[in-house]
Amino acid sequence: MKIRSSKALSVIVGALLCAGCAVKEYRESCPCRLVLDFSEVDTSAVRSADLYVTVPDGYVFTDYIGSEKFARDYTAIVPRTVLQVNLMWGAGGFMSESGLSIPKGEDCPPVYMHSSTVNADCEMWRETVWMRKNHCRVDIDVNADEGYRPWLKIVSDVCGYDVYGKPVEGYFESRKRVDEEYSCSFTLPRQTDDLMTLEIDEGDGILKRFSLGEYIASTGYDWSTPDLQDIQIELDFAVTQVVLKISGWDGEHKFDIVI
Repeated sequence: MKIRSSKALSVIVGALLCAGCAVKEYRESCPCRLVLDFSEVDTSAVRSADLYVTVPDGYVFTDYIGSEKFARDYTAIVPRTVLQVNLMWGAGGFMSESGLSIPKGEDCPPVYMHSSTVNADCEMWRETVWMRKNHCRVDIDVNADEGYRPWLKIVSDVCGYDVYGKPVEGYFESRKRVDEEYSCSFTLPRQTDDLMTLEIDEGDGILKRFSLGEYIASTGYDWSTPDLQDIQIELDFAVTQVVLKISGWDGEHKFDIVI
């Protein structure tokens, strides 16, 4: 009886080992457990995350993760290979398998992103999620004669983000009229140069175009910082002056313009 029990136990153990992908020569066919840790995510800013996992052969894994799940680890079963892991909040309908694309005339969505390349050739990979603020809100207040409400247009050469979370080169344009409160707001993607321009248009042609990108750069603003800060601009027609203020910074930066 003991011999039979030993043989039976051996058969059971062998079957469990095979089922668990523990046999060395078959381990490469087993999937990887991708474990996402959301403990560093600020839920006051990020209320959910859309997960996109891509691999070189075209495999795509997507899921929606509500903030109620951030308190515990999230696990996805993925292929054992090099993965691109992207999580986004606020992308809206701008996101596709090729990345985030901003149509001409639209602002950048108020997106928070986590992007990382992972070598998942292992049984389990643990990833801490950092949802970075990948948008910059620009609020412009206009000091002008009563009733004067021109159009303002911002033009740059970044039109979105690729699947690696990097800015994509392309034409960006957003045009808005100053509202009844004499203000106007734009939301911009992360920039890669200082070529961004601001145009003042009275409706029948451009009154003035100036290099907003250079003005921003001269303040010490860094577009490569992990979390982009917002910018406040005062456009004063009375004294032909632009004043820039950076969110969280002390002081202001003044620039004379010709209108």
